[in-house]
Amino acid sequence: MYHVSIKKSRHNWDKKNLVSKPGKKGHYDEVECTNCGIKGRRYGFTEVSISESYSKEKAFNCPKAPPLCIPERIKITFCTASGRAFGNLIPGSEHDVLECPPEPYKNDNSGVWVMGVGEPVKVLREEFVEVK
Repeated sequence: MYHVSIKKSRHNWDKKNLVSKPGKKGHYDEVECTNCGIKGRRYGFTEVSISESYSKEKAFNCPKAPPLCIPERIKITFCTASGRAFGNLIPGSEHDVLECPPEPYKNDNSGVWVMGVGEPVKVLREEFVEVK
């Protein structure tokens, strides 16, 4: 079984059952990606368990997901990260979005990269709004 993050996989999960079903590992929901059709079981709200009969690449990254919409500039609404590098990410501050750093990092739906204090840092989607 692959255990895939709902936020990072870029799958658009659609619940197929009305009521959660009981199983050996607890109650679960049957889910299916509306983009690529991959199926899995969701036991909580953060992960989906997918059978290894699907390729690992397809399980962890939806091949038919729409292209990422990465803004050019963002405005911080709040920031829960801590550390010296996040010192300039205060509510109301505006930042230019940077390119994703090289491997092992990826651009995904979980957030964008901006310049922190002395190094690039990732800001999560719920912590900013796009500046037009």
